Amino acid sequence: MPSLLRYLVVFFLCALPAVGQAAKLKQELKAKETAAKKDPEALFEVGKWATEKSLLDDAKRIYQAVVKIKSDHAGANEALGNQLIEGKWMPAKEAEALRKKLLVAEFTAKGMVEVAGVWVEKDKVDDAKRGIFHHEKETVTKEELLQFQAGKVRHPDTGEFIDAKHLEKATTHYYPISNSRWVDQKEADAFHSDLKRPWIVRTGKGMILSTLPFAKIEELQIYLDQGLDTIAPLFAHKQLAPAHRPVVVIAATEAEYRELGTAYGEGTDAAGCFLIGDEAQPIQIPFLGDVRAAICYNEKSWGIRYIRHAAALSYLHGLSAEAGVDLPPWFVHGVASMTSRFQTDSDAGWFGKQHVAKGGVRNVKGFFAGFAISGDMESTAIDYNMFQAGLLVSYAAHGGDAKVTEALQGVTGLLTGAQKGNAEKALTKLQGLLTDAEPKIATHLQNLIAKAPQ
Repeated sequence: MPSLLRYLVVFFLCALPAVGQAAKLKQELKAKETAAKKDPEALFEVGKWATEKSLLDDAKRIYQAVVKIKSDHAGANEALGNQLIEGKWMPAKEAEALRKKLLVAEFTAKGMVEVAGVWVEKDKVDDAKRGIFHHEKETVTKEELLQFQAGKVRHPDTGEFIDAKHLEKATTHYYPISNSRWVDQKEADAFHSDLKRPWIVRTGKGMILSTLPFAKIEELQIYLDQGLDTIAPLFAHKQLAPAHRPVVVIAATEAEYRELGTAYGEGTDAAGCFLIGDEAQPIQIPFLGDVRAAICYNEKSWGIRYIRHAAALSYLHGLSAEAGVDLPPWFVHGVASMTSRFQTDSDAGWFGKQHVAKGGVRNVKGFFAGFAISGDMESTAIDYNMFQAGLLVSYAAHGGDAKVTEALQGVTGLLTGAQKGNAEKALTKLQGLLTDAEPKIATHLQNLIAKAPQ
């Protein structure tokens, strides 16, 4: 038999059972419809059966028949994609148009003003033009405000947007996953254990992305906020625009951290935490947009410190982006080290002892130009650079040197908008004064060591 003919014979022989099965299903469907007659509930069950058997065109036809008999049948309307507005079921497009019309009437009556497609209070117009929107006590992005205005609410555990009708379910620690299926925490943990779909959890001051179990994320989120609280006084407690809300990705394992370092790092991931590189693709977060998040490893001993450090990195990125100021790496990690190595006096003193063992304060002038973190460096060299950077910021902020403190405030003032000027000149001035103060910085280090636990 010629090969083409043999192929066609095999194809049709294989297809026969499927054709027969389809015909059988059609006969069964017809019998069920006949038995249901015009009873809407019975017909709805037939429609569900047709859906289960992938007879989708028939299912749609049956749901439409149910709605003709009983126009307010919730199940059939939902199956058809209809929405309930003002007590009436209607197609999704009509519902959306009516919803917008009702919102316009509601907001106009409240004296609100439309800015870039969003309705805001009159006294919030200037903020809205800068991308800062308000909902109750939150500052939110435009996209987040639209969710609230559409009737969505936040999940009480994660902060993600959910339909208000699911709020009771959410309060019992159930979570939506793929296809809006709601599951318990154990199943949600399994779903979010993949880096492609991590948990996204809103903290008091930032956001966490992680494949860690949710209970662990809850335990760690306080340290993100703690890191931000630590450095806030340096920047006059400047609140970032909602689009620059600090975001930290917490890697659950060393292997996961290495994978993230390969995808997003530029060498600085050797320090256990890093900011996504300039050339890397940013992470996209629903209703927040593209984000240059900070990434850290939840290492057994250093995990908490890495999280605080990463939070500071993300905050500083937001500050510099809003101010249009490029910050040198030593300054960025120096400020961040205030959370990881200078969080308390005893921390600073303990790490200070290690710093002395590595050579102590030396060549401050060369340190600024030579500051680096890379995978080619020994861990001791990375530790030295991180602590030295933090020590310089610590001295500038708390060392009692009025001129250096004023120079630091000149830099932070540019970042917060409190002052105007040239950032490069302000940083050069700070570095020059710190260079001249090298002996005093060494004394500051000894003062910190004196506070270390014995």
